[in-house]
Amino acid sequence: MEREKYEELKQKLENDLKNKNSKSLKEIFTSIPTIDIAEALSEVKDVTYLIYIFRVIPSEYSAELFAELNSDQQELIINSFTDKQLVTLLENSFADDIVDTIEEMPANLVNRVLKVAPVDLRRDINVLLNYKENTAGSVMTTEYVCLLETTTVKNAIKELKKNGKEAETIYTIFVRDAKRTLVGTVGLDDLLFADEGQQLQEIMDVSFVTVTVNDDQEKVADMFKRYDLNAMAVVNSENKICGIITIDDVVDIIVEEATEDIALMHQTGPMDDAYLETSIFKLVKKCVPWIILLMILQVFSTLILSSFQAEIAKFAVLSVFTPLMMDASGNSGGQTTTIIIRSLALNEFKKGDVKRVFWKEFRVAVIIALIISIVSFTWLMIEMSVGIVNFENNTTINNIWLVRILIAFLVALTLFITMIASRMVGCGLPFIAKAFKRDPAVMCGPLTTTIVDIISLLSYFLLWTLVFSPILGL
Repeated sequence: MEREKYEELKQKLENDLKNKNSKSLKEIFTSIPTIDIAEALSEVKDVTYLIYIFRVIPSEYSAELFAELNSDQQELIINSFTDKQLVTLLENSFADDIVDTIEEMPANLVNRVLKVAPVDLRRDINVLLNYKENTAGSVMTTEYVCLLETTTVKNAIKELKKNGKEAETIYTIFVRDAKRTLVGTVGLDDLLFADEGQQLQEIMDVSFVTVTVNDDQEKVADMFKRYDLNAMAVVNSENKICGIITIDDVVDIIVEEATEDIALMHQTGPMDDAYLETSIFKLVKKCVPWIILLMILQVFSTLILSSFQAEIAKFAVLSVFTPLMMDASGNSGGQTTTIIIRSLALNEFKKGDVKRVFWKEFRVAVIIALIISIVSFTWLMIEMSVGIVNFENNTTINNIWLVRILIAFLVALTLFITMIASRMVGCGLPFIAKAFKRDPAVMCGPLTTTIVDIISLLSYFLLWTLVFSPILGL
């Protein structure tokens, strides 16, 4: 929602709540998406206002609004609702939405929800709560349409009209045999255009795909993308359907996983709440440990600089170019790491592709290194010629142009070496992390930076000490 419209909606809701304008509130809910309304209400902390909203809006909007409110507001509402109000809310909600709501709540509130929930719903909630976090079982819903394979098309349509409104989706109907084993799926379009007397087993798709309850949610998202699905069954070890996952759940998974990976690549832990709802101390706690760790890892770079103090003292201009090389090489390695991690996350590589990836990345690295070296040599010559970098007063060497050329060539050669090395490191670390079953996003960022810094400094000062310094007689 645009900022201007958001502020307008927020102000209108505040006015309607203060004036208890129920008619206007109802009109808002019938004309504006519930998620936009929930966002505009995010700063409302007065539980009387929240309860008033639930009292006046149509029941079909209450469960959806509750699911979109922030966790603090949800707790306030549960604490303030009577048992009867809570039962009504739960009966209009899907089990997976309820689980998402209560997972982070205090035990006493969870117990209250389970206590008042209808028996069938309580069973479904308990089933979902018992699966490991971030697995297919933990994100599936138990509200779906599953019919016997011998059901006729006519009876299937009747069943959809009778109970379909309670299901998460009716666009995919799941078909089972007499032993409750999943045997196929039927799309709503196929059902509507089939002859009424046909049985589901005659029109069902038997090439369906499934996931098991313990499969990782990232695998679920990959399968939805690969097979272009709207819904997919979650089965147990005996291929009996336990629940389904729909495309809206997968969108949430993708956002969650992407947010987590971005946070980890930048060495912060993933945040449980929105930024503005996260306390200052939580933000500090997530950032400080990684900053300290990276600072400690830089001890190797410090050791190298310390070892070449004498060379730097003799020719101080050497220190001017160290940030250039470290930054350029680090950025190049970071680019490769990002590309490889993305490809790994999307399962683009097959078994045996590692050699092909390294060979391709090596060729890319050589071309990039060559271009950067030529550009850096040219640019450094310009910098030294116009006086941006001026060291003539601090050297006894008479042939200034020779010194300029050698320094520019030293930096260019170092960049050529480190560009190739950094891209090879950035390419290799994600595969190593994957081999050890570690998240590449966590370890590859800081390690790439540290290793590339060491390679850059070591190459630079070794080339100077062994090759360029003797040429200049220093």
